[in-house]
Amino acid sequence: MRHARLATRSLVLALAALSGCHLYFGDGRGDEPDGGGWLPDAPPDLDAGWPPVDAPTDIDAGMAFPRPTAPMRAHALVNGAWVDQGLADWSCMNTPTSDLPSTGPIQLSGRVTDYPYTMGVAAANIVAYAPSTSAVVGNGVSTSSAGASRGSYTMSLAMLPSTSRRYTFAITAQNYPGTYLLEQYIAPAQTATRDLPVASVATLDALAAYVGLARNPANAMALGTIHDCQGRTVSNAVVIASRSRSTTDLVGGARSFYYSASTPSVPARNDQVPFSNVDGRFMVIDVPPISAGFSVQVLGFRTQAELDANTIRLVSQVWAPAIGGTVSIAPYEPRRSN
Repeated sequence: MRHARLATRSLVLALAALSGCHLYFGDGRGDEPDGGGWLPDAPPDLDAGWPPVDAPTDIDAGMAFPRPTAPMRAHALVNGAWVDQGLADWSCMNTPTSDLPSTGPIQLSGRVTDYPYTMGVAAANIVAYAPSTSAVVGNGVSTSSAGASRGSYTMSLAMLPSTSRRYTFAITAQNYPGTYLLEQYIAPAQTATRDLPVASVATLDALAAYVGLARNPANAMALGTIHDCQGRTVSNAVVIASRSRSTTDLVGGARSFYYSASTPSVPARNDQVPFSNVDGRFMVIDVPPISAGFSVQVLGFRTQAELDANTIRLVSQVWAPAIGGTVSIAPYEPRRSN
């Protein structure tokens, strides 16, 4: 396969462009080939039952996980360099969302691309869901034509129910074990354009290899970038996988890693980068299959006073599918009220 022949150095250079979001899944039994081509099952209800963010001091409910050693800070990339912007801004938490409700169908077009590369992926199956109901609201298949149009798609997104304001996309293709693109906001309009990345087996294997691990295709992964209320990336946060929306009921075996923020930025070992770095990016791996899914939670200290009092706060979370072989990618933003 072409991806298998790509040198690690080529992947490292390409990872500098990582910033997207994606998804897929089989039936979670672990007996599917590490490839694809089947249509994904409906994801669990990804919107239901969220407690307020800015959780109380017992958010960890007695569970042990590494505590950041400094308050969370915001950063911006200026002329190719990361610049500290001061304490991260969490003032929008639990305020009404700025997402507009769906008003009708959207004709969506773009390309399915080979994450983190830009080449198109042919014959990829795309299914769009309303997260609050798991109802299918759109289907599409990318083209197999050669050249710049390879991987192009067009699909009609139906109007979302009043309980959802964002979409979930599930994408499968041959040799792409499944990518879930979560929390995708598309503003109401008659037409819209959105490229949909999908991760290959080679890419997922390489991401795990950066931290000295071998990817277990029976387990799930999650990728993301942490942002504050001003859209700036956030350092000094910790990310955990939880079985609960309201406490940190840690998923046994799951491990979190943060990126190097170098050029290119790649996952780093915990003894090198123990908490989120200036680019806010992270990877959670080895999440075992869980039928109800799991919560990817972002926690940290918002101020020096909270750090001094060891009052850690839940600032963002996304409920993700935990289906063997799949990867979920989402923006990790301060949670807003509907």
